[in-house]
Amino acid sequence: MRRDWFKARCVLSACLFVGVGAPSVSLAENDTKTLAVHGEAVDADAPTAYRLPLIGLCDPAEEAGVTGQGRGVTVGGLAKLQADGKPAAEVTAQLLPAVQRGYNLAQRGAFFAARTEFIQVLRRIAQAKDAAANTDEHSRELAAGLRAMDEADDFVPAGAQLEAELDVKKVASSHRTPVLRDHTETVSPQDAVALYHGYAQEQLSKATVDERAGSMALYGLGRVYSQLAERRDSDVQCVHSAMTMYCASLDACPDNNLAANELGVLQCRSGQPAEAVTNFVRAINISPSATAYHNLAVAQQKLGLDAQSAANEQESQRLAAMDRSVGALSKRAGINWVTPEELARCSQPSTFGTTATAEPMTASRPAAPPQTPWR
Repeated sequence: MRRDWFKARCVLSACLFVGVGAPSVSLAENDTKTLAVHGEAVDADAPTAYRLPLIGLCDPAEEAGVTGQGRGVTVGGLAKLQADGKPAAEVTAQLLPAVQRGYNLAQRGAFFAARTEFIQVLRRIAQAKDAAANTDEHSRELAAGLRAMDEADDFVPAGAQLEAELDVKKVASSHRTPVLRDHTETVSPQDAVALYHGYAQEQLSKATVDERAGSMALYGLGRVYSQLAERRDSDVQCVHSAMTMYCASLDACPDNNLAANELGVLQCRSGQPAEAVTNFVRAINISPSATAYHNLAVAQQKLGLDAQSAANEQESQRLAAMDRSVGALSKRAGINWVTPEELARCSQPSTFGTTATAEPMTASRPAAPPQTPWR
């Protein structure tokens, strides 16, 4: 036990030394006319929740008489919150543990289990909205959106098949998604996929409108598809699905800065830097971060806006230096800086556990080195 405690003190002392000696970057140290932008657009950290406090599991007493204890709020409990006129904050607080479980599963590479968890969150929200309004509209919208995403895959050739060999009308005739029913002109498979995804975005956003937990679940689904795309050599369908989820997330809650950043990253990588700039600016207006400024600089560089790009890269480095100076990066990694005097007062292992406490993750991080925590 003494040996473990001594080792912990040594590690923390080394971290403290590195943190104190870390160099910082100020505006005076760089020239905005010559500062180059290195790297590509990078993803944001997977959050506990954007602009939300850390919420614990529900009180079991609130779930009396219903099924699913220990798995978050029930449909009946959500319906009561909706009927009381306080849907957004309260419903999000109740479902946040389930959203966090989805993130944890995705971080371990269990993408399909994470997808199931996120969909269950969306299902609970839709059922709660329906119970409060005495309708089934939101559940039908959720089902229609998810079904359209699945049916869109039927327009993608399998194996050695080519797009020209696909009979779009014949394929669409077996679908329940209605977007091609009244189309008289010829529709290509690519246009059919775009129409189906547009319909899915509309339905999913309607099913979760004004619900932050729903917006974060849609964001989580977007992250799942993004990671699957990287594992499948930038699979076009996975990229398209991720963008659809991010757009639906923003439609449901326009202040989701994480979804705005991730959508911009995919647009930047897909050859749409102008659209990416719009979303990076949106993310910055909601929650300025080193990551968002770096991504904006990358997109502007692709557009040939060198002066603006250099200025935003400099702001990214300034924010990253500020994060380092206050230990923000270490805190997100679970390390809380202490002074040598505080460290000297720790004489038992139990006191160490109360000093170095993990804090909730946030959405911002320095632009370099870019790492995706879900991998």
